[in-house]
Amino acid sequence: MKQRVTTQEEILEHALKIAIEEGVDKVSIRKLATSCGIAVGSMYNYYKDKDALMTAVSEHFWGNILKDQEQLFRPGMGFTMFLEQYYSFLYGRLYNHDISWLSAMDAGTREQAHKLFLKVLEEDDRVIGSIWNMELNQNAFCEYVLNNIVALIRTGESNCRFFILLLEHLLYDA
Repeated sequence: MKQRVTTQEEILEHALKIAIEEGVDKVSIRKLATSCGIAVGSMYNYYKDKDALMTAVSEHFWGNILKDQEQLFRPGMGFTMFLEQYYSFLYGRLYNHDISWLSAMDAGTREQAHKLFLKVLEEDDRVIGSIWNMELNQNAFCEYVLNNIVALIRTGESNCRFFILLLEHLLYDA
């Protein structure tokens, strides 16, 4: 007999399992209740609605990725080298699961990735400092890079080499 799941953490784990195995869009209160062996109405004791559940699922999934992404950077690593590794890491994580996780990326996740990009960019002493001005500043640049990485992954590009070459042409002396 299947054991009933009765804690919020266990319910979240079941929701993640459904999302990873079947896709984020397949998570429903009814399916989750069945998976946990509890009544549909009982689910609302743990999550007020599906949006709250999906927020928790997304935060957990992206939290694990954010924890791991910090390990990609090593002091002295150039910005474009980091981006190439970051792209491979993110692409691999998403394509091992489901590309629809990109739609579940919340503002906090984007902000953490942006901060990491900015840190790596600022520590890259090969970047030509004179390229930055009021309109082309490091913050806007990192946001642009993140948007392009997300767009490339959405289109199914397995690598970002062309994008990296463009960035190298902009950032570094030839």
